[in-house]
Amino acid sequence: MKNRVITAIVIILIVAFPLAMGGIPLEILSLFIVATSAYEWAHVTPRFPKWPIIIVPAMMASVILARYVPQQYVFIVYALATIIFWTLTIFVEDFEISDGFYCISYFVILSLIYRTMGFLESNHFYMLTIVFATYGSDTGAWFVGRRYGKHKMNPRLSPKKSWEGFAGGIVFGAVLSLVVSFLYLSEVNTLMNVILCICCPLVAEIGDLSFSAIKRYYKVKDFSNLLPGQGGILDRIDSLLMNILFCGILITIFM
Repeated sequence: MKNRVITAIVIILIVAFPLAMGGIPLEILSLFIVATSAYEWAHVTPRFPKWPIIIVPAMMASVILARYVPQQYVFIVYALATIIFWTLTIFVEDFEISDGFYCISYFVILSLIYRTMGFLESNHFYMLTIVFATYGSDTGAWFVGRRYGKHKMNPRLSPKKSWEGFAGGIVFGAVLSLVVSFLYLSEVNTLMNVILCICCPLVAEIGDLSFSAIKRYYKVKDFSNLLPGQGGILDRIDSLLMNILFCGILITIFM
């Protein structure tokens, strides 16, 4: 617990500045997430030691290209990335069909998230809403589930998660993000911000369970040990990533 608390404080201190400033600091944080998540995404597979030099740079490069190429060429990047990952199943020893699907999933998820971060760099108040909704949900679910949790949600994926914690997390995350967002309400689209506050806590719970399913499939506890007492970067931002995707949907609709 001591390691968890110390690591959590360090994480908050590191990410607070980029989230508050947006722009280049948030871009640097985004690139760091792309790099570490590429490593961790591959790390959980039992065949990782045989192909990290090939697959990790390929995943990073495809995600970054999908962000920076002109809009009319994005399809080319998606098509090439898909072809490359399928080609690896043919020419790389022990790179199985399931690995191809797995890598394509990373590319699609992270490229969409990274493109959304491009909008959030100059509209970083939305990012604050997402963060408070996500981690408010996580905190509320932990406390309510610990105190009142009796009915398990899905023991196969997460033995400790309960329906009571699930509901408590959604309520706490929504209330916290709504209250905090009043500080900068004039800087955001009110309707879009309210939808984020209400929906992100639910999406966060789905993201957490989805990434838990990946770890259960590969029979690992954490994506890596980069954060002492906390697991890996993906263990801490799984729900956040799903909410950034959700924010991307709202951006497409409202912007």
